[in-house]
Amino acid sequence: MSKAQRESQIGNVPLSPTRISECLERVAGHRLEGFLGGYGKFPGGLMMVGEAPGANEIEKGIPFCGQAGKVLDGYFDALNITRNDLYITSTVRSRPYKDKMIQGKHTAERSSRSNRTPTSYEVFAFAPILDTEIETVQPQIIITLGNIALQRLLGKGYQVSQVHGQARRSHIQQVDADHMDQGYHWSEQEYWIFPMYHPAAVLYNRSLTTIIAEDLVILRELIDLTLQS
Repeated sequence: MSKAQRESQIGNVPLSPTRISECLERVAGHRLEGFLGGYGKFPGGLMMVGEAPGANEIEKGIPFCGQAGKVLDGYFDALNITRNDLYITSTVRSRPYKDKMIQGKHTAERSSRSNRTPTSYEVFAFAPILDTEIETVQPQIIITLGNIALQRLLGKGYQVSQVHGQARRSHIQQVDADHMDQGYHWSEQEYWIFPMYHPAAVLYNRSLTTIIAEDLVILRELIDLTLQS
């Protein structure tokens, strides 16, 4: 690898169009729309994995650019970093949505589209893309935001409410993209996994603000010890 290749870039990890097509074919017919790549520094020591893009992210093509993104920017301020200091991505790359009919007071019934939690199958269907990003970014620390990202990497036995703010050194779940029927297997490499509440959680539960602030102090210490040693 040349010096130029070793130097970090800022942008989207290059993804094979064939691999993207394969992932999208697996979820054909599901209530999903659009496609969003990750964005940030690669290779790099720090990676953040969220759940799935929302309407704003699909429209603008930028991870975490809605209300939750403003909360996430507060995370970065507390850590004294910027978006260009890490790579931000998600488990599912298309927006999971649901439609429901709403009857207004003075208007006719209309359809309203909102975000929903992705299914386990949808997370699995997009797994090869996240695996490619992790392989390319080569992070030492992976920050998971919420249960979906946490369980994608460490398995169903984990709940963010129980393990938030607790760094753990671990292998992670991966797939063989050419043999998806074999399901997940454990990676050979270990990573520091740091579970955090998803920033959207604060929008519905302000009592998490203090908890998250305390977790960010611990994360900053982990960054200092791991990436600057």
